[in-house]
Amino acid sequence: MISIEEALSKILEEVSKAESESVALRESLGRTLSKDIYADRDYPPFHRSTMDGYAIKSADYDSSKIYHCKKEIFAGMESNLDPGEEIVKIMTGAPVPEGLDAVIKIEDSQELSLENSISKVKLNSDKIFHFMNVAVRGEDLKKGEFVLGSGTKIGMPEISLLACLGVDLVSVNSLPTVSIVSTGNEVVPVGSTPLPFQIRDSNSYSLIAILNRYNIQPKSIVLVPDEETKITEALDKGLESDILLLSGGVSMGSMDLIPPILEKLGVKKIFHKVSLKPGKPIWFGKKGKTVVFGLPGNPFSVQVCARIFLDPYIRSYLGMEISKPQRYSFYGKRKKKNSLPEYFPVFLETKEKTGISAKSFNGSGDIRAGLFSDGIALHPAEQGEVLEGDVLDYYPW
Repeated sequence: MISIEEALSKILEEVSKAESESVALRESLGRTLSKDIYADRDYPPFHRSTMDGYAIKSADYDSSKIYHCKKEIFAGMESNLDPGEEIVKIMTGAPVPEGLDAVIKIEDSQELSLENSISKVKLNSDKIFHFMNVAVRGEDLKKGEFVLGSGTKIGMPEISLLACLGVDLVSVNSLPTVSIVSTGNEVVPVGSTPLPFQIRDSNSYSLIAILNRYNIQPKSIVLVPDEETKITEALDKGLESDILLLSGGVSMGSMDLIPPILEKLGVKKIFHKVSLKPGKPIWFGKKGKTVVFGLPGNPFSVQVCARIFLDPYIRSYLGMEISKPQRYSFYGKRKKKNSLPEYFPVFLETKEKTGISAKSFNGSGDIRAGLFSDGIALHPAEQGEVLEGDVLDYYPW
């Protein structure tokens, strides 16, 4: 057996580099940038009023003066001053005319009269300074400034920013093709009625869920019994994908047929078995450009292995940073009966500070093991018991 750290290192050594492709901005949610993004101009591109009010020159402000205002500027208008003009009424978002540098908000003004489209205004602000209530040109971004890096996952804020920058076609990393094969005589499709000795296929859906986080839709999902011919056919077809995900059939039982079949199909074994619980029988290998994850059959084992091993592989493939575990203090006590590092479901809990507490479950075959939990924590191998206040690695789902 190898350690968790060694297994993850070997997996990441086999990551292929995604290709770049262009997608419409409106279809880019959840994708990752394949190129760095730079500002195409200054932002804001002009001195912009942040208030409805009156724009004046701060150095000439006189609270006792009656100003004569003949012009009103709205967002989207040009803003040129006429000779001798020293004040304009201005709306939020409008460009501040060159020569004026401060905006006194409408609440601090008093319109005394209106005659021949000229308004007599008294300004009552008790303070005035250069660029008061003005967003200065380029204060957010300068033209050519770095904005977003390759590998950034695109969410709502990123889409909004890209739209502001005029990026209607986004260069993103291509998604890997993925095939899923679930094995076992006891496993039946979700929509069927199982016999007393059968179970429904939940593992495929756990894997689909983690893929969907990255907008990946599996190209095929196959359920096969423990028959060598049918398994061989399914695996041979699955090896046409970039990633082949298997569940079941990788342990040491007489019906665990996956490892020898993969060997016959020319898949190079990189490791089989990792020192962890649950998920110890995990198998990993590669043929050509295709990596193969052979996961155990129990539902919680699949969820743990997908989070600890598959998720980092996908992130690395897409050029994303691999998220490190968070560290939280443990509330309560927890014992384990083995010498392996053990992942267990936890809740985030806030007392005097935020920590984690264990969720009870009945082993890796418990279909409710991860239900309502916030993530998983690692019970270190060398600690037979975790005590109140011990700091553990925490992996949010």
